[in-house]
Amino acid sequence: MKRLLFLSYVMLCPSLLVSKTDVIILSQKVGTQIDQHENRFYRIFPSDTDLTDAQIIRISEEKYMVSIVKFIDGKRKEIELYIGKDEFLSLKKHVDSQPIFTEEAKIAMYEGMDFLRVEKVLNEIPKPQYVILDHSNNKKLKGTLIKVVDKTIFVQTANMIETVYLEDLDRLSYRPEIRVFSSLKFYSYAATGLFGYLMADIYNNQRPTTYNEYGVARKDVDAYRKIFGTIIGLIFSSEVSDAISTLLTPKETIILSEAEYEKENY
Repeated sequence: MKRLLFLSYVMLCPSLLVSKTDVIILSQKVGTQIDQHENRFYRIFPSDTDLTDAQIIRISEEKYMVSIVKFIDGKRKEIELYIGKDEFLSLKKHVDSQPIFTEEAKIAMYEGMDFLRVEKVLNEIPKPQYVILDHSNNKKLKGTLIKVVDKTIFVQTANMIETVYLEDLDRLSYRPEIRVFSSLKFYSYAATGLFGYLMADIYNNQRPTTYNEYGVARKDVDAYRKIFGTIIGLIFSSEVSDAISTLLTPKETIILSEAEYEKENY
């Protein structure tokens, strides 16, 4: 009989221990289950921004277990961390001191997190266009963005095409659209045409005067060169107009890495 009672006691012990543990509400602002959006907003576990959800379980009066769930390569992974009472109270105070996480706050928070959709952002950028890239710990690259393929950016510099992996990208300065300044086209045509005319005039002044068989200066040759120079200038007027439009369009700089975002905002 005593042996039977002893076995029953041993079997009941685990259930008694489990009953002493329960999921703790860290704060009324997050409840018993902390999701990834609340974690980003309140920065409860700042090094685990990719978590799906987390719970805090009280093991004893002085010991707590943090259960963090992540999905890595499509597989569910659970991580368990142990913290003391002081650390738990510090986390609670940290969350309680912040504003309530509303839908408006959520929208505002994600507006600056372009690194979460870096590939989509780069695919939507008008190409080709001149860009400035900060990548791989303060390296800078300037050139024409050609394309984005297989999470790799191709940039044409002065002498070669360089590549940067998306995972190494920190910042990007670009123009979300190239504005068309129609009112400036006339001035660009006039300027390039005049430039061609003046270059031809300079060329004429450096060349010896051409005479015909009667000893009369060939003014038609000078006129031909000036007309030809003006036409050449006008041929490039479209490129000049596009360049002016590009320069007058304001640039935008976006943060495309989480580490850079953390540095900028916290």
